[in-house]
Amino acid sequence: MDNTSKIKPLLAIIAVNFAWGFDFIAIEYLMNYMPAQVLTMTRTMIGAAVMLVWCLVSKGGLKIKREDWPRVFFSGAVGFSIYFSIESMGTGMTSASFSSLIMATVPIFGMIGDRLFYGNRITVTKVICVIASIAGVYLLVSGEPMGINFKGTALMLVAALLWALYIIIVKPLYDKYDLPTLLAGMFSSGAIVSIPIAVFTTQPGTINLNITCIAIIIATSVVCIIIGEFGYIYSIGMLSVTMVSIFENVLPVTAVVFSLIIFGNMLSGIQIAGGLIIMLSVTVMAIWGEKK
Repeated sequence: MDNTSKIKPLLAIIAVNFAWGFDFIAIEYLMNYMPAQVLTMTRTMIGAAVMLVWCLVSKGGLKIKREDWPRVFFSGAVGFSIYFSIESMGTGMTSASFSSLIMATVPIFGMIGDRLFYGNRITVTKVICVIASIAGVYLLVSGEPMGINFKGTALMLVAALLWALYIIIVKPLYDKYDLPTLLAGMFSSGAIVSIPIAVFTTQPGTINLNITCIAIIIATSVVCIIIGEFGYIYSIGMLSVTMVSIFENVLPVTAVVFSLIIFGNMLSGIQIAGGLIIMLSVTVMAIWGEKK
């Protein structure tokens, strides 16, 4: 793709990462009132209900070919359920800052997968941009407590690998189905997997919702999950796996910015430098990453 044709998917992936940066703050708030597995199940079920009704009304049903269901199911199970469960467990055993740093390795897995599955070259520019973005994330979170243990680190590495795998697996489906159909199948698959996870891992008395929590769940389900996945899968379909995955490292930047706006948490010089490095690396990747 030339730079002009990349503008729309790049804008979409940037908008999605800004929305997900805000979602991190919403999740942090909601964790005081409900377990992560229950939140994942609830939002996935809302997404499934909305998209299934959409397909039923506009298309007369969910029309996915039998041979594509394994890929659709795996994409939904991993991207909408298993990944979030493993990430929440890993974060609980380490810290949000350390988890962000480990998840910054997603572009490495994405770049390797891009080469193995789609034959895209691992260029010098790609390698430099990926390393620079990881360094930027480190500077961004280095001032925060780093809770490091072996099991938590292993879980976060698995989460990073799963998210890169999700991008790789879902990419071919974009050319075969419209987004409402694809999302309906994936949300439904994610709901099927997330329900037993939530039921069997949630302790009694750990859910204590109020009207504010319910409003946040509904709003983030629509804006961050449903609309966010529309933009994300659109970008996956239009851009390379490496390009999409490196933009994951914009998430800590947006989360920190929203934290500054909402809570007034001031940024240090090192954090500002880290954020600038991340933004510079993804900009270079967007303009020159596929050429050199």
